[in-house]
Amino acid sequence: LDSNGHFFIDNNSNGNDFVINRDGIVSMPNQPSFAAYKNQNSWTASGDLVFDTVRHNVGSHYSTSTGRFTAPVTGSYQINFYSIHRGNANNFYAGLYKNGAGINGGYIHWTHPSLGSQWDYISFSQVLYLNANDYINMWAAQSTIWHGNGWQCFSGYLLG
Repeated sequence: LDSNGHFFIDNNSNGNDFVINRDGIVSMPNQPSFAAYKNQNSWTASGDLVFDTVRHNVGSHYSTSTGRFTAPVTGSYQINFYSIHRGNANNFYAGLYKNGAGINGGYIHWTHPSLGSQWDYISFSQVLYLNANDYINMWAAQSTIWHGNGWQCFSGYLLG
């Protein structure tokens, strides 16, 4: 407890691992989390989607070269994805993959046979239980025109 009424737990890492202030607000500055996007206005991709820029990457568990987030510890993680896309689409889908394979409840499906140059929005979020060293990434079944930068984000964080 310090003179300001803050309670700290520090495991001799790179700072205070767990802080409770006098108002009861808990912070965990080393809690794994990431938010990544493609640093490009428009890009066409299928297969593994690699978001090459991070807004933040606490613990460096997201790789901008592979597009994978690797769980540092076993636990429940909140995972989110949103983007806009364009182009005519018949039976298109994208998904959240775990250790290189699709998961039940991890797909987004859309059909827009006459979307043309207009943009449409897709998103999902879910809680996913991961073991330490499991990895997740986004994957697209068909070649799709995605909008990057501020129009897209793949993110997640450890719930506990």
